Amino acid sequence: MKRAEFLQEIIDTVEIEDVINENTVLDDLEEWDSLASITTLALFKQKLGLNVGAQEVKKCQTVKELLDLGVAKYE
Repeated sequence: MKRAEFLQEIIDTVEIEDVINENTVLDDLEEWDSLASITTLALFKQKLGLNVGAQEVKKCQTVKELLDLGVAKYE
């Protein structure tokens, strides 16, 4: 799965209404909360087949860092 496709999966699943890009700060998103974080963990597993830890997602500050986490684990 390409970065843009995974980003769109996150946007759709978390129901992000704002226009976001890789520079978007996660904490600036109204929709980004603990449930969104858990949902993103499930997406990593379902869409990429990756087991990503909650602490790893929690460390991500931007959308880019979140996507990089998936790429680093996926490769």
